[in-house]
Amino acid sequence: MGKAVTIVGVCLVALWVAAARSQARPAAAVPCRLSQFAVSLGPYVSEATGQHTLALRLANSGSRTCVLDGYPRVMLYDAAGAIPFVIRHGGDQMISSRPPKAVVVRPGGRAFVVINRYRCDRGAVPGTRGTRRIRISSGTRAAGSASITFGDLHTIPMPYRIPDYCGRGDPGSTLAVSPFVGTVRAALGG
Repeated sequence: MGKAVTIVGVCLVALWVAAARSQARPAAAVPCRLSQFAVSLGPYVSEATGQHTLALRLANSGSRTCVLDGYPRVMLYDAAGAIPFVIRHGGDQMISSRPPKAVVVRPGGRAFVVINRYRCDRGAVPGTRGTRRIRISSGTRAAGSASITFGDLHTIPMPYRIPDYCGRGDPGSTLAVSPFVGTVRAALGG
């Protein structure tokens, strides 16, 4: 009888530990709906010579914990529409080439996307297309998108960070885009 009581006791303790663990773990997070995120300028990034780096902060205004994974789809616009930047993943002089990792974003939490480009080699080109809106999506239409709009660039600290299109074939018209990351540091090389 004593052996049976011990076995029952051990089973009860094991069930209690399993129940406590399941309550401590958050439920499986679902993919984020970017339409529930607000985008703002992230912190300034100290850049290498000739680089123009823009960190974007994505704040989860939804009521559920969710997961951002992989690379975002990034589109830049001016008054005439989409700007034909070449988008690269996989790193450059500023952006890390580390592969993406899932980022869990709690309600009120943040994630980041970091964009980098090289200066315009041809200098200021008349009629240069200046970015006035950046739209970020996860690639699926159901997840929606989030945008940041730039009105008066004179009110933005270090407005050179906002990408201008340098023209076809100019290295400054290629954007390196980080995966979704939990911190700006996680997006940077080094």
